[in-house]
Amino acid sequence: MLRVESLSTVSGDFHLQNIDLKVEEGECHAVLGPSGSGKSTLLNAILGMLPCNQGCIKLRGVDITHQPIEQRGLGYLPQQIGLFPHLTVYGNISYSARARGVAAEIFQPLLDRLVDATGIGEMLSRYPNTLSGGERQRVALVRALASQPRMVLLDEPFTALNESLRRELWWLMRELQTQHGLTILLVTHNLTEAYFLADTISILIDGAIKQTGHKVEVYSRPATNTVARFLGISNLWDGTVIGHDDDSLIVNCPTIGLTASFPNSANTPTISSAVTVGILAEHVNLRDEAHPPKPNEHLLTGQIRLLDFRGRWLIQFHHESSHLVLELHAAQRTVEAFGLANGQTGVTVGLPESALFWMPHD
Repeated sequence: MLRVESLSTVSGDFHLQNIDLKVEEGECHAVLGPSGSGKSTLLNAILGMLPCNQGCIKLRGVDITHQPIEQRGLGYLPQQIGLFPHLTVYGNISYSARARGVAAEIFQPLLDRLVDATGIGEMLSRYPNTLSGGERQRVALVRALASQPRMVLLDEPFTALNESLRRELWWLMRELQTQHGLTILLVTHNLTEAYFLADTISILIDGAIKQTGHKVEVYSRPATNTVARFLGISNLWDGTVIGHDDDSLIVNCPTIGLTASFPNSANTPTISSAVTVGILAEHVNLRDEAHPPKPNEHLLTGQIRLLDFRGRWLIQFHHESSHLVLELHAAQRTVEAFGLANGQTGVTVGLPESALFWMPHD
């Protein structure tokens, strides 16, 4: 569907560097990155609002790199919704089709379905200044889709909404995508939003894409320290490669007192190379006599501090004989089963070797 190849562009002092991006027909692809990473700059280049200094942009095999904005067939929902204040809701959502000279009998059936799906039917005669933030967002979404774009670009469209309304619109967006087979490119700094709406994730940091893949793969096997820390993974420790063969990579990680074996890969580092070893908080296990460790599980004993985290417990574990601190997640029933209390000592945790991952230093 969309192919961005070796794209470079400049916005003020900011440089977007050698961007390669592929969005398949009918998928939602999220570009995820911190503020100032270049997400909106990338969208502006794809829309044609910024010239490309290098590379090309192809949509369904057609090079649109130098096409005018209005000829690209893209729907766009910006951060600042930008509804026309002098037009009614109906005037706003039908504007694009009317401006392109599309007959009402052609665009009206889709418009009716979108109005029904988003629940804005009672607002059609109202003006934007009479709408709430959530209502304006729904109208802007319908406007972006009503012109039957080949692809929809979303630029952090739900950021200004409260949590409950944001999630309500996430569900609506997913339903609309499924019903209409929409192809969507979403840019956001919100991890939950990206992982809720998209299957494929690209991590954009400092103007460069650091990793692309299925969302589960990117989260469970981040490519670099920078990616891991942006994704909120804190259980990361220095390691050193001490051996490898055709099947395995052997890494010593003195911080957790462990030498681990990992499946070999195409980018196997040389012996003595510095790497990072990590584990997701949800893969760290609590252990006691009633819940004994499994094979190849590295055990540590120490003190815990409990922090409530939206119905699940975020637990900070302090190793008793080193400065090691790690995080783990547990459900309320798990905390109760282990009889855990804040400040409790003598708590044992297990790190399954199969759940550990490694990555090269940035």
